[in-house]
Amino acid sequence: MRPRAVMAAAFLVACALVAAAGRSAHAAGAATAGAPVAPVVQVGGVPCVGADDLARLLDGVQYWRAETRRLVIRAQGHSLTFTDGAPIVLLDDRTLRLEAPVRSLGGELQVPVALLAQLPHDSASVHLLLEANGTRVRVAPAAGYVGPPRIAEGADETRVTLVAGRAAQARVVSRDREHFRLWLPGAPAGGSPDSLAAGGRVRGVRRLPAGEGVTWEFALAPQVTGWSLATAPSQDALALVFGSGAGLERFSASGPSGPRSLRVVVIDPGHGGDDTGVTVPGVAEKDLTLQLARLLAAELEHRAGARVVLTRDSDRPLAQPERAEIANRARADLVVSLHFDGAALTTAHGATAWCPPVADTDPDAEGQLLVPWRDVAGRWSGSSRALADAVAGALEARGLGPSRVRERTPVALLGVNAPGIALECATLTSAPDLVRVTAPEGLRDLAQAIADGIVAWARHD
Repeated sequence: MRPRAVMAAAFLVACALVAAAGRSAHAAGAATAGAPVAPVVQVGGVPCVGADDLARLLDGVQYWRAETRRLVIRAQGHSLTFTDGAPIVLLDDRTLRLEAPVRSLGGELQVPVALLAQLPHDSASVHLLLEANGTRVRVAPAAGYVGPPRIAEGADETRVTLVAGRAAQARVVSRDREHFRLWLPGAPAGGSPDSLAAGGRVRGVRRLPAGEGVTWEFALAPQVTGWSLATAPSQDALALVFGSGAGLERFSASGPSGPRSLRVVVIDPGHGGDDTGVTVPGVAEKDLTLQLARLLAAELEHRAGARVVLTRDSDRPLAQPERAEIANRARADLVVSLHFDGAALTTAHGATAWCPPVADTDPDAEGQLLVPWRDVAGRWSGSSRALADAVAGALEARGLGPSRVRERTPVALLGVNAPGIALECATLTSAPDLVRVTAPEGLRDLAQAIADGIVAWARHD
């Protein structure tokens, strides 16, 4: 929706050696296909990893000093020095003491895996993890792992604690009380909680598939009126609080439970004619929105049996009042305005769903509300927010994020008397986003993800 912009990409390589031995219990089921691994061997009853394998996992270089029987591994700005038969390891200018000595086996030094717990957690190196069964050491994802939620029911609130390598990057992708969703970057480590307290505020928890991360969904009791989210000082854990006290964020006003009507869907391909929208070499936003609209229409007709109306089905200009009139004359149950973003000289990427700010009253729940006609979309703010959450969550689940929800009435919904969102489906000035959406199946994947979200919104179970 913005003028033509030029992509400026910055690629950061940030890995860290993590104290994984103490956290290995969280790694059940967390094996990442294709990740480098090394076997753990027993040397005198002590679990060890070979120095050659350790150097390979760290992407380091080895230097053997025969006269002192010392081995130096230099990797990612750090230096590790091992001495055959000694329980001492030098890490740069620090001395680390092990419970068992480094020993030679078959001409190769074997290093106790307890060393992993003492390696630095910085942004210069690789994350190493001892698997839960203790048989292998592996390179963890750069984003680390996401542990299962630990739920503590209290008298006034319920506190959910999650351990994640990048907890500070957590995002709430759905504020629906019955489908509250939190996304965290990283690979899953462990399953859902074994049991929940009877009569507790948290009625259900499940892990959803999510591209480049983990999404946890919580079903909450009716007496829960709000939530808050904060990361711990260590930045590797966060606290999600559910309760009914003051100072908490509100849930989406989603109306009564049960299916929502989805008889008529209006899809609004943004821009058109002389209004090209964002342009990058060989690609114009106005063309992508029209192609995507046609694919999305076919998905919704097939999957939801809806009658789909396009505000434009050709490359022609269309003013916003005309778009709103088309939607209102069709008596739309839902309006989705499709756009692609662009940002000059930034590393912005991903999708954004824009919806009117949530109001205290929503006709989907409480009847009519008198507002100026230009702002009539605000009457449906609760339903629109629920739609934005559902679509953003669906994009995340298919790996098409990161996706954000923003509460501000977009121009595309001015005068529209129906629940709706303006969806920036991707950022064309981001090289990865551009490659993804212009791939042979890129727009079809987007259409299927958006349809997933719309169908979930309509099901409203």
